[in-house]
Amino acid sequence: MTNKFFTIVFMLTASHFYAQESNLTYFDENWDKTKKENASYYRISPSKTLKDLMLLEDFYISKAPQFQGYTLKSDENAYVGDIVWYDAKGFDLSFYQYYNNTAVPVLTYYYPNGKKRKTITYKNGRKNGETIVYHQDGTILIKGIYQDGKPVSGSFEDINDWDYYRTNKADRNRKEQGDDPVITAYPVVEESNAVVGPKGKKTVERKLISVKTFWINSKQLAQETTYNVKEYVMNPVKKVNYDAAGKLVQTLNENDFETYGKNFFSGIGFQYYLQNNFAVAIKSKTSYKKGIKSGEEIKYHSNGKVAETTKFINGNIEGEQIAYTEKGTVIKKRIYKNGKPFDGNFDETLSGRLLANQNYIQGLKQGESIVKTDEDSLVAKGIYKDGKPFNGTFVEKKENDQNELIQVVNFKKNGLQKVFDSNIDNIIKTYYCKDDVLNGEMTFYDKGEVTGILEYKNGSPYNGELTESQKRTIFKNGEITEEVFYKNKYRSMSDENVHKQKQYTNGKLTKIIDKSFYIADIGGDAFEGIYKDEKPYQGYFATDFREFNYVEYYEKGEVKYQYSNNYLENMDKYDHPLYDIKSTYKDGKIFDGPEYIKIDHFFMTKYWTNGMLQRYDCDVFAVHYFNRIQFALKNNTIEINEFRKKKIGKITKEKVNNKEVSKLWIDEKVIMSSTSAEVSTVIPEKAASIAYTELNNKVDAKILNFDQNIADDREDSEIFYSIFTSNIDDRKTIVENFNSIANNFSTGKNVESIFGKHRENSMIAGIYFNQAGKPDSGVLILKNKENQYDLQAFLYGKMLEEIKNIDLKNMKKAVEKLNDAITKKLNERD
Repeated sequence: MTNKFFTIVFMLTASHFYAQESNLTYFDENWDKTKKENASYYRISPSKTLKDLMLLEDFYISKAPQFQGYTLKSDENAYVGDIVWYDAKGFDLSFYQYYNNTAVPVLTYYYPNGKKRKTITYKNGRKNGETIVYHQDGTILIKGIYQDGKPVSGSFEDINDWDYYRTNKADRNRKEQGDDPVITAYPVVEESNAVVGPKGKKTVERKLISVKTFWINSKQLAQETTYNVKEYVMNPVKKVNYDAAGKLVQTLNENDFETYGKNFFSGIGFQYYLQNNFAVAIKSKTSYKKGIKSGEEIKYHSNGKVAETTKFINGNIEGEQIAYTEKGTVIKKRIYKNGKPFDGNFDETLSGRLLANQNYIQGLKQGESIVKTDEDSLVAKGIYKDGKPFNGTFVEKKENDQNELIQVVNFKKNGLQKVFDSNIDNIIKTYYCKDDVLNGEMTFYDKGEVTGILEYKNGSPYNGELTESQKRTIFKNGEITEEVFYKNKYRSMSDENVHKQKQYTNGKLTKIIDKSFYIADIGGDAFEGIYKDEKPYQGYFATDFREFNYVEYYEKGEVKYQYSNNYLENMDKYDHPLYDIKSTYKDGKIFDGPEYIKIDHFFMTKYWTNGMLQRYDCDVFAVHYFNRIQFALKNNTIEINEFRKKKIGKITKEKVNNKEVSKLWIDEKVIMSSTSAEVSTVIPEKAASIAYTELNNKVDAKILNFDQNIADDREDSEIFYSIFTSNIDDRKTIVENFNSIANNFSTGKNVESIFGKHRENSMIAGIYFNQAGKPDSGVLILKNKENQYDLQAFLYGKMLEEIKNIDLKNMKKAVEKLNDAITKKLNERD
């Protein structure tokens, strides 16, 4: 069946070509016009035109399509709308969408035989309105609606990178001249609205679209993927695959995809040989489990024959990989172990255009290794022994995306060695070795020009300059004397481009002159710092962090002041930031002013007044996400302000029946209260739930009560819940809790609560109580007379299992057993 489809594609294509034979313009491999006998490509002439547009249709000399897309009549390289390139066999190779800022609102595209394939409507440069894909008999296969560039209803042939449009040269020129036709506003994003489902539970309203791929010259679907477009990032909720005869091959539901993203979680991933987004043949089938490749991956030739079989275990290639010719003959077998070449002959991509053919025996490179460019030019040829270069030339991977072309004699580097980036023609440096020891000149290059020469003696820098992308290190008589740092690696190494200088005496750091910042009210364009025993002693010393920096001022070895700025307002101002906020130190700690703490994706600012902590801001960063949680101490109350959802929570304490009770308030309502209690022999009264944790080598219980009517709506308040349950100690005062939370976050402890997550590792068990005050679901822990613990598993008010006389050491294992019993019962009910 695959061969039949493949033949039909090019029969139909060829019929169009022969009819146009007299109207063809021929080009050689460099796209210069030539005669037919010297041609690599040709173009149908004259091209179809629409006002100031023309439709270019280029073909390989084999009659396979090479390109189709609209361009401006005035510039055939100024693309408009959808642009597609094809490989030498006529399959889709690359696709881009460009803004359409012309006077033509509807663009029409065609099959290779000239019949209408699809129409797209545009407004303000983006796709807007109806887009239709037609069968060759004129019937509609796919029909969808765009709104301001976003697919919002119906079906589509592709929505990958739907929000990314390229700009052609004409549009860029108009933008530079101030007549910018390109719409740069973000596309409309619909909000997700909650609706009430069965039993009062809240679900999220969905709006679905689909992406359809049909088998070529057929009305039979090959693949259909359904997406939820209620969010900016469209996530798949269903995928079905069919063979060319219409037989259902696979159905994937929402649980088979990643929670956030378009990748498979479990199932088979199909890739197709496509022509104009129609499936011609299966290109590959890959099995996934839990989000990673697991099982067999089969790649196919375009004629349907197997090209390669590979087995994966937990994402790594494992075992035998077999490659076949288009006729089915085995051409290569090799063995992988733990995802790495282990036994056999392997073709590997080293860097950029470099391809290596080398042999492995028992996981080690052995024998001849040949490295060539993608144009088949020889780069290196050498012999490996026991995984190490033995004799010859080799390409070895280095750090920082660099590579090295080395010459080796009897396992040791000898002669000229070359370091390059991803392009072997872009030499970064050369150096000489004698029996693996650096001796002689090391020469540094930038775009082919020499930028520095450093002499080595017996493996150590001796005289000259060690040049890097943004830094020069100067040596004299074997000792470092100076380091010069430059603002930008793309600028020259001139005095005007100097960022800072470090000076050394007898090889030790003694002074820094920093021109990388300004300090308000001080002035000057250079700040000096003196070192003593290579530690800051007198003057100004700037930090060198990636996102946020500040300057510290020292007097006689003691830090006195810190100069900083509002980092959110200055995130993009890397070049010469202005520091206009001053903090004062006392006894080595911030006493007055802001203090900054950076931990992973979490940034904390503490505000001190006369040694007293008044407020702290917790900023959370993630992909396309930012939130600030602000804590303030007001009238014996911890006030928590979440900026993203504009919600304010409060934590208070009071005594109720001689018990210390902490309360969480949101919108002036108490939504949860907690009381710490020791685990006892009796079941607590009036408890909504109990969380058990380990405290001082024993099990501690926190009794939680909450308003059920309010607590049902927790989504917008989850951060407040997690902060309250993870950080508040009912035995401490409000001020002690306020300071304790700050100390925890400063050291990275309980930071996950800022993300609305709970400390699962610290929690031993938990149980929920019903309205009658009886254990409902979870694990109940009671203390017995032997000073050990009895555990009981409940589900919907019924005790399922009990384990007695458990000590703290074996608590976790016992709880896991009971949780498994609860899970098993739940599955039986389902």
